[in-house]
Amino acid sequence: MTKNKKKVFVLSSIIIGIFIGLISSMGIADVLHATGSGYTCTMCHTMDAMNAAYNEDTHGGRNKLGIKAECSACHLDHTSAYTYVLTKIKVSINDGYKTFFTNTDKIDWRKKREHASHFVYDSGCMTCHSNLKNVIQSGKAFLPHRDYFVLGNKNNKTCVECHKNVGHKNLGLQIDKFEKIKLEKQSRKE
Repeated sequence: MTKNKKKVFVLSSIIIGIFIGLISSMGIADVLHATGSGYTCTMCHTMDAMNAAYNEDTHGGRNKLGIKAECSACHLDHTSAYTYVLTKIKVSINDGYKTFFTNTDKIDWRKKREHASHFVYDSGCMTCHSNLKNVIQSGKAFLPHRDYFVLGNKNNKTCVECHKNVGHKNLGLQIDKFEKIKLEKQSRKE
């Protein structure tokens, strides 16, 4: 190969590589977005109560603008692209395994609610509520949020430890409702 042919080959390889990389990353981003939606996350009956409670909540679209937060907005770590993808993989494997290889009817959803901070990430909250720190400096919400923003969250409290019912309004009632339906179905089978 002549010097000019080598240069053309290297340059065209770089351009083709960049093009393939861009197309691949856009495709991966689309897949991550599509699989983080309520449609994908609520395909299993185990999420019926959570989905019903979510649809009653401000974050589920019950607000003046009708804006909805996707499941991934709260339930994935938004600290960086790396942590987002890593959390997505971990959650997907865990949920898939439990859905296909365990008895999901035996999950104690009330007990899981006690550990909401394991399933909701402050980085997700702050992605949408990034202006909160500036807004609360002079308002009535200053004192409750002072420790979190001003003192650097020294007590290590997460958003959902104070905002316990955020994202899923009346979740306890919805869990009761769907457990009652499940028990009725079981008694009809017997």
